[in-house]
Amino acid sequence: MNERRERVLRAAAQLFGQLGFDGTSFALVAEKAGEQKTFVQYHFQNKEVLWRAAVSHVWLQRNNALPRYIEDISLQRASDDREKMIRDLCRKILHFTFAHPEWVKIMFQEASAPGPRLDWLVKEFIGTDFIEGRAMIELGQHQGLLPKVDAMDLLHILSGALLYLVSVAPITERVLGLRPDSSDYIDHHVDTLTRILRQHA
Repeated sequence: MNERRERVLRAAAQLFGQLGFDGTSFALVAEKAGEQKTFVQYHFQNKEVLWRAAVSHVWLQRNNALPRYIEDISLQRASDDREKMIRDLCRKILHFTFAHPEWVKIMFQEASAPGPRLDWLVKEFIGTDFIEGRAMIELGQHQGLLPKVDAMDLLHILSGALLYLVSVAPITERVLGLRPDSSDYIDHHVDTLTRILRQHA
């Protein structure tokens, strides 16, 4: 991808996550990207086109950053190895989300005022996320790594346990004096989560 265009998409995703669709403009995106407004307008016909391109860019980055463990977990491996894969996946989700919180912020922005953009987001990305997430949970349950409860409920609970940490990171840092985005804190958080899951599996 052209480096200038990627800068625009990165800036747009951050702004759409922070300010929402209505609060974001070509002028703000151009300023944040260090480009001329005319450059942004030339490459993107309108704000809806820019929004879709920015969202697609973020989800592609996320999908490339997260490993596909379903096939690996299903192999006949030692229980400790399979559990390590779950912990590693949780860590990678947290590290990526701390570095790119816009994918979560965009979801929350669109979910707060459901409409055609949320419909598109579900059709293009989130629907698949739910299907793959459920499959991952069910496989972990089959392997004895996760509690045998409703898979979608557990997916929501685990997602919340991970993404909430990112959402309230500034609060945690101010109240506890800790950096939730540090590797040590992420490891501690994931280890606590996996211990809870292990006790109920």
